[in-house]
Amino acid sequence: MSGANDVLLRERAGPVLWLTLNRPERLNALTPEMMGMLVQALEQAQADEQVSVIVLTGAGERAFAAGNDVERLAGMDVAQAHQDMRMGQKVVQALHESMKPTVAMVNGYALGGGFELALACDFIVASEQAVFGFPEITLATMPGWGGTQLAVMKMGLARAKDMVLSGEHRSARQCMDYGFIHSLAAHAELRSATDSFVQRISAHPALALGLAKTALNRAAELPLHSGMEFEAALYASNFGMPHARSGLQDFLLRRAAKRK
Repeated sequence: MSGANDVLLRERAGPVLWLTLNRPERLNALTPEMMGMLVQALEQAQADEQVSVIVLTGAGERAFAAGNDVERLAGMDVAQAHQDMRMGQKVVQALHESMKPTVAMVNGYALGGGFELALACDFIVASEQAVFGFPEITLATMPGWGGTQLAVMKMGLARAKDMVLSGEHRSARQCMDYGFIHSLAAHAELRSATDSFVQRISAHPALALGLAKTALNRAAELPLHSGMEFEAALYASNFGMPHARSGLQDFLLRRAAKRK
């Protein structure tokens, strides 16, 4: 599906689409070309009925993504910096709002913009060698791709302040009780652990997964009564689909068989 020299590699494995950030010689530092390709790949995946889950990872053994390309950032003016941040936020929102559940397989450094991409995914499966951090404050700046918002959402205000305002790196083991890592694996077993994790999700109907994810996203944003109305509307939309009818009938048949 991709050429070896592409900055974003695409691979289909059954219902799972693997997207690999491919600049290992630069620790997969993120560029406008890479981000544009990522948005395009995510948009195409939404329309692909054969895709149930999307996995995002980084090429090589050292990094998921070591953030934005600092050399490029240093040459920007204010208008260019704002445009760059909005592009990064577009990718982050595409991951967060994707109707196909997203999994970040973090194999090494996930720093700055790389950490923001990982947090934008629904799940993080991390190697024991993974390292997370927001080093922007040490460069006299701050996260700009949604990192402040995502960090509070995924790990709470106190932890988010600690990571963003200190600029320090944290090991995957240190981050396990922060709440944003869903599964930790030995480095050599990361791919197989991710495959097992994804199989738990991809076995279910893609539309039901997408609607459930959307309802969960809105739960973090809406008042309870509005969230319940939104949930009921999505439930009704799903209920009218053939897969829902089939799922209910299959359950009733299995229960009847057990009673015999």
